[in-house]
Amino acid sequence: MLEQQGAQVILTRRNDSEIDLEPRVRDANQGNANLFVSIHANAIDLARPHINGVETYYYASDAARQLAQAIQTSVVQGTGMRNIGVKQARFYVLRNTRMPAALVEVGFVTGRDDAPRLADPEFRDRMAESIARGILQYVQQRL
Repeated sequence: MLEQQGAQVILTRRNDSEIDLEPRVRDANQGNANLFVSIHANAIDLARPHINGVETYYYASDAARQLAQAIQTSVVQGTGMRNIGVKQARFYVLRNTRMPAALVEVGFVTGRDDAPRLADPEFRDRMAESIARGILQYVQQRL
């Protein structure tokens, strides 16, 4: 979706294989990426199915906070998911990238509301479109 809008995208993986955090950061830094966006599905104790929603994290810079906010706003608007908010965190991929970075938790696979949505390919497409739209809005604001 981003490539269709003229962005050059470097994916750290194209399947469900596990890749350590350090190579992800190294690829972004060595590739001179302008942005780093990490996409995850959250999970919590199965005894807490009432925990649902999307949240986006950043580390320290104002640019990273703005990126996280643009993505979070777009995802909440595009999907109607519960807005857990934009939060600061010390995740490895956020602390060690040299460019603005955000980590998006697209919902809880353990959540009563989120789990069926995340299992739906059409919803996942809508989520991807929303993330891409947020990234593009951020980039347009920075030009």
